[in-house]
Amino acid sequence: MTSVKHIVMTASAQMPASCWGTYRKVAVVSLEDGFTGVPKMISARARGVDRIIRIWEGRNVGSTDRCAYRVALAEAEEMADQLNAAQKTA
Repeated sequence: MTSVKHIVMTASAQMPASCWGTYRKVAVVSLEDGFTGVPKMISARARGVDRIIRIWEGRNVGSTDRCAYRVALAEAEEMADQLNAAQKTA
């Protein structure tokens, strides 16, 4: 039985110069079997990445827990936990 690991990755997002503030992207990534470590970028071409499950682009980083970035991060962590738990029970 192969064990696929799902992780949450974050990176800074490219935004136009007219956008003030900090923006980041969040992704749930499925890693290849036997890969140890963390991929260098959020891309299907990155070494160790099997596929990208879901990506949240350009989320604003605010100062509270209600900002778009933290909401997306919490949702991504929950999704990764659910996928990893489903993998263990199957």
